[in-house]
Amino acid sequence: MKTKGIIIGLSLALCLIAFFMRDWFLTFFTTEIIGENFLFNDSQPLSQQIFPTLIFVFSFGIIPFLYLFVKNYCKISSTKNQVLSLLIITGSGLIIFGMRVIYLKYRIAQIRDLLKRAEFTSDGDLPGINYQDMHLESYILAGVLVGWLLSLIIFRKASNQRAF
Repeated sequence: MKTKGIIIGLSLALCLIAFFMRDWFLTFFTTEIIGENFLFNDSQPLSQQIFPTLIFVFSFGIIPFLYLFVKNYCKISSTKNQVLSLLIITGSGLIIFGMRVIYLKYRIAQIRDLLKRAEFTSDGDLPGINYQDMHLESYILAGVLVGWLLSLIIFRKASNQRAF
């Protein structure tokens, strides 16, 4: 019971931290992808901001519960394996998110290069990608869930091999 209380508290703390750092996080990576300073404006309706914010907060808040599920389901007792499980879950979230950022950065560079060579527009008129279309929050959540499945597969096989 004490472990579940700690996990719930940690999850709520991660959700709160994710809620407050969302704009900074998106601004930082959007600037990295586009290559220019970016500020959020109030032009986007609130109804379109709620769902991505919930996905972002949920993707951080679910990590302790996924870790607890892996720990209990695979019966992981050693501290080394518990830390490894947590690293697999968070690491895969970061890797899949990083792959999305690299892909978007490549696409922006490709679009700009194509338009510059075609000489259709000047530098100021080059199109880009809208930050709502990047779906960065969804890729973090997908990465965390892939890490959870990967961790389950790895440690379930390890516990099955120890049984024989």
